[in-house]
Amino acid sequence: MAEKTQAKEIILSDGRKAVIKDGKGRDLFEAMRLASEPGEISKMLLVRLVEIDGKPITEDDIDELPLSDAVKLLDAMSDLLPFTRTQK
Repeated sequence: MAEKTQAKEIILSDGRKAVIKDGKGRDLFEAMRLASEPGEISKMLLVRLVEIDGKPITEDDIDELPLSDAVKLLDAMSDLLPFTRTQK
C-alpha cells in the first residue's frame, strides 16, 4: 500500500504559519510548464502548494520573503519531493 504524504507546516520568522499542501501530478506538470528554466520548478511548485495563514501565495510573495523563510520552504519542499534536491 502506498504511503500517503502529509502536509508540512513551517513557522516563518514573523510568526505566520506556512503549510505545504499535498500535491498532485498536475501541480508538478503545471510548475514545469510555467517555469522559464529548470531552477524555477521548485519555486512554481511552492506557488501552487503553499498557503500562508490559510491564503494562497503568489510568486511575488515568495520573492519578498526573508531569505531564511524562503530557504525553510525550499528545504521542506525537498523533503516532500526528493527529486528537487540539489545534487552535491
